[in-house]
Parts: sequence; structure tokens; C-alpha cells
Amino acid sequence: MVYLSSEIVLEILQYAEPNIIPCLRINSQWFHCGISFVWRRARPWLLRRVPRHRRQIYASVIRNFVIYRGTNKDLGEFSHLSFPKLEMLCIDLEHHDDHDGLDLSLLKCYMHQGLTLLELSGTFDPELLSLIQVSCPMLSCFSISRSDSRLTPESLLEFLQKSSTLLDISIHSEELVTGHILNHLAGRNNLQSLSLKGLIDTDTIGDLKITSPFKALRHLAISVTEAALPSLVGMIKSIQSFNLTLGGPDSSEDSNSVALRHISQLIELRTLTLFIWGDMRIANEDIVSLKSLTQLRRLNISGASATSLIAPRLQDPDFEELFKNLGQLEALNFDIFRSDITTDSLVSLGKCCPSLQRCEIMGIYDMAAFRYEKLPVFPTLELLSIGAFTNCERLFSYR
Repeated sequence: MVYLSSEIVLEILQYAEPNIIPCLRINSQWFHCGISFVWRRARPWLLRRVPRHRRQIYASVIRNFVIYRGTNKDLGEFSHLSFPKLEMLCIDLEHHDDHDGLDLSLLKCYMHQGLTLLELSGTFDPELLSLIQVSCPMLSCFSISRSDSRLTPESLLEFLQKSSTLLDISIHSEELVTGHILNHLAGRNNLQSLSLKGLIDTDTIGDLKITSPFKALRHLAISVTEAALPSLVGMIKSIQSFNLTLGGPDSSEDSNSVALRHISQLIELRTLTLFIWGDMRIANEDIVSLKSLTQLRRLNISGASATSLIAPRLQDPDFEELFKNLGQLEALNFDIFRSDITTDSLVSLGKCCPSLQRCEIMGIYDMAAFRYEKLPVFPTLELLSIGAFTNCERLFSYR
């Protein structure tokens, strides 16, 4: 075979997936280029199937690896290997039966300066954080969940304070989301993405002492009470992705919620995911206020049940008023129950949002409304999920 540069081989292999295996048998060049695709994401059970004398060949190209629960013997099986290209590592010790005797030195082979993403789950010695901090100076993404009592908020805070390169932080353990941790996170000048578990209330927000919090934050996933939402919104005006769970005693169907009115101030949003615990009644002006989010690409509004969110006075003109400003919308999930919108709203949605690819919306719509449309209503639609279609609701009104 005529020699090809590795760059060309790699380009060919990209198009060969998922039928790439025969290409690995062409010659040694294609083999070594090919395994960089096949083995870029690997799991321990796959590596164990490789003969011991050949494991280093594959370990050398792994970029994403998961360490599952196990004993020191299990961990020691790969401890002599080198993982020079490893960038993303998940350590899952959730059901580790031997955590008191876990030999952290067996994890050193995975810890090096090229590691940029690390996920920790389960029970582990807090000394592991010290090992990470020393061995992974370029770590930019860190996630921790399901910690045990040996890992204290103070230990985590010390780790975060010494890890200045972190841009993306996820803390999925309610016990670790303390006031001191939140104050530190709010004061980080380079924090771009944050995900927290646990309900944040007005007292927690009020305890933040940072003058200009979350300066660089662009992506936030958080749960707050409705009473705490206005204060939070005032701190995150520059975010582009907001995954908000609204819960607590504030949410009630007894009065109109004003949550959407506060969210409408986040005019740089590209993605909004709003999930409501409990019941909520939404006023028309609150729904329409979201028209200020003109850069939205994805909008998802849903509740804990099919009837959690109601907008009893929402009508076609209100619906059109909202979506005529959201022309860049690509995905919509609009789970609002008991509204008065008709098929006209579905037609106007297609015309106002020509880039819409996914549409999930409650309600019953008349198929007859579409028979006189000369052009496709949803020209780029890939998925449509609605309550139901009927062909007789307003059959004669379109003649």
C-alpha cells in the first residue's frame, strides 16, 4: 500500500466508524492510528480482556477512563501502566467494601498534569483530594457526589481554594453545599460552569458576602425557592445556560407565580430549563415576559406532574407575542396545562421559529388548520410530541 500520512489515515478512520475494526488490520500504521479512535473511551473490563503484555499499547491512547468500585487487588491490576493521554477520569467508589484500606498509591498512574476532567463518586479518603491537587495542576472540570462523613466541607473548601484552574465545578452532595463553600464559589473570578445539589433559600443567598459574585459564570444548574430567585437572578445576569429547579413552600397554585418575570431579566440566555416542584399558576404577562430572551435556542418548562403548571388565561395572541421574538429557537418543551391556546398557536409557532427541530407541547390540535398552508409550517422539524391531533375541531372554519 502507498504510504499515507497519519493525518490522512485519521481522517479516513473518522468516516469508517463504526465499522473501523477491519481498517486496523491493514498495517501497523493504520493499527496505531485506529486504536486512538477505538480506545479513546475505555472501561476496566475491556482492558482486562487484553493480554497483560499488550495492555500498555492500549493504555497509551486512552483519553477517557472509569475506575469502578473494587478492592486494592482490582486497582493494582493496572497500577503499573502509564496513561499519558488520559484527559477525563471518573472514580466511582460508591459501593467500595474496602475503602478503609484503599491504597491511594494505586491511583497515581492516572493522575498527571494532562488530566483536565475528574469525577469522584462514593466513599474515599479525603487524602485523595490532596493527591489530585498535587498531581493534576491543569484540572479544569471537577465533580463530586455521594461523599461520606470522612470528607468534610472544610476539606473540600481547602481543595477548591488551592485549585485555581477549575472552571467547571459540580457538587452533587447537599451536605457539602455550605455557606462557606458558596461564598468561595461566588468569589471565583474564573468559574464558568456550576452545578449544585440541595435547595437554596433566601437565608443562604443572603449570607453571600461577595460584592460582585459569579463574574465569569455562564452555565448554572441549581435548585432554589421562589422567594430566593430574585436575589439569585441579580447575581447571574451574564449566564447563557440556566437549569433551574424551583421548589419549596413558595410554589403554590393559590396565587400567580412571578418566577418567569424574574428569569426574563437574563437576556443572554441560550438555554433555559425550568422544572417546578409542586403546583404553580402562571399569569399571561409572566409567560409573555420571556420574549425578552431573544437569544434562546432551547426552552424547556415542565413540572413534577402533567398538571403541575397551569396558565388558565393563556390564549393564542399571548402565545404568538412570546414566540415571535424567539426566532432562533431550536428545541421547545412547553408542558403548561389548562391553557386556551388552539391550533392557531401551533401554526404561529412554526412560522415564528423556522429553526425549530424539536417541539413537545401539551394540548389537542386540529389537523384541518394545516390543509391550507402552502409552505411547510415546521421546515426543519425532526421531532413533534403533542397531546393529540383531531381533524374535526374546527373543520369548517378554514373553508
